[in-house]
Amino acid sequence: MAIKSSSIRPRDKNLKPQYIRSETRKTSKRGASSPLIVVYGFLAIILMGALLLYLPFSNQENISFIDALFTSTSATTVTGLTVVDSFSSWTLYGQIIIALLIVLGGIGFMTGAAFFLIAAGQSLGLTRRVQVGQGLGEEKLDSISGLVLKVVISSLIFQIIGTLIFFLLFNINFDNNFTGNLWLSIFHSISSFNNAGFTIFKENSNLDIFSQGYLNNIILILTSLLFFFGGIGYFVVNDLLHHRKILGRRGFQKFRVLLSLETKMILIGSFVLTFIGSITIFIFEYSNLQTIGHFSLSEKIINSFFTSMSTRTAGFNSFDMSLTNDYTNIICGVLMFIGGGPASTAGGIKITTFILSLMMIFSHLKGKENISFSGREIPYSLGVRSLVILVLSLFIVLFIIFIVMIVEDQYNQAHLTFEIFSAFATNGMSTGTSSNLSEFSKIIFIFSMFIGRLGPMTLALLISGSKKQIEYRFFEEKVRIG
Repeated sequence: MAIKSSSIRPRDKNLKPQYIRSETRKTSKRGASSPLIVVYGFLAIILMGALLLYLPFSNQENISFIDALFTSTSATTVTGLTVVDSFSSWTLYGQIIIALLIVLGGIGFMTGAAFFLIAAGQSLGLTRRVQVGQGLGEEKLDSISGLVLKVVISSLIFQIIGTLIFFLLFNINFDNNFTGNLWLSIFHSISSFNNAGFTIFKENSNLDIFSQGYLNNIILILTSLLFFFGGIGYFVVNDLLHHRKILGRRGFQKFRVLLSLETKMILIGSFVLTFIGSITIFIFEYSNLQTIGHFSLSEKIINSFFTSMSTRTAGFNSFDMSLTNDYTNIICGVLMFIGGGPASTAGGIKITTFILSLMMIFSHLKGKENISFSGREIPYSLGVRSLVILVLSLFIVLFIIFIVMIVEDQYNQAHLTFEIFSAFATNGMSTGTSSNLSEFSKIIFIFSMFIGRLGPMTLALLISGSKKQIEYRFFEEKVRIG
């Protein structure tokens, strides 16, 4: 007796999904409760900063509104890319506005707004606590107010300490008067800790003047330490200070530091990337007389180390990046794209995102369906999200490169690519090409810095967060890959 094939394989019409209509109540979130409040806040700060910088009292020459908007965006997103010279183009008022924008951008809009509300004696509502908690990566809503105060106060303490140290060193290095050196110290400390990369030294547009000499190298090292602490974030610093125990063992006391998984991942990733970057920059630029080729051995090591750290976070440079070898710029571009720690002043896709993406790839290559680090299993959903951020960020950068290269075909393509990676990663390290861009390309760069600071995944979640969608599940059917 023959068996009909339909008894084994159902007809296609039996596999079709069944749709059930259900009435859903539409909710509208506006104003302070809108999930897009972070986007609105950043846009408001950027536009207000641009208007203030465009006014005559802020600039010493005729600055176009696009240049003012570019500078305001670069400061608020703590990027550091400039289209005009920060020393000669802006007055003291303009430089103060830039410094304030850097401070606001460094701590984040929601954290800053929450701090001002707390300082005014007002309590944070549930919605604001949720939004601030999401920005800081904190799930305990009852501790948000105290956390905001700790984040802001600790960042101020670091910047005050940096100001005092720089003031002592600048008094030795420069012939400026007391107020001149004090303002240089304040601005450089703010720019360093917040990983902004802005400088206002009249001798040079960046930190080239500190590339040689014992005392100058100390300034580079202190600068790197300042933006390192800003780039790893408050939570890592707090973990290092408080998660400690002294264990008694057979009559002896053993000092042991107990750190969270996130702290271990950030510190290990930072040290590995800094080491790899330092070695590659040292080797690639060792004989380049236009960069570090004529430096002493110790100066080569310090400048390579400084550049490696700066590419992932701050964007300062101690030698001209337009004169480096192309393969050096490729390494720097990759480091800029990775960035620093989450919930910090650094940019990029973040170290944890990069490490989780690699772990996801290697786990699948080994046939595993879970990811683990330092004896702890990490939620699979975090690995998937990290890969999404990585791929989405790459698509955005490649799309921007494609658009800009069509418009700016007269410039060095490698330098343009370097600038775009720097803009998206809110790094600020530059080959000097940004100042020569057309108005259209400057707008594209403004968009890149804005998206890069918010983060592509954050922006996607914010945009889609106000819409409640019903999830449909269909029958599975495999497709060939590879």
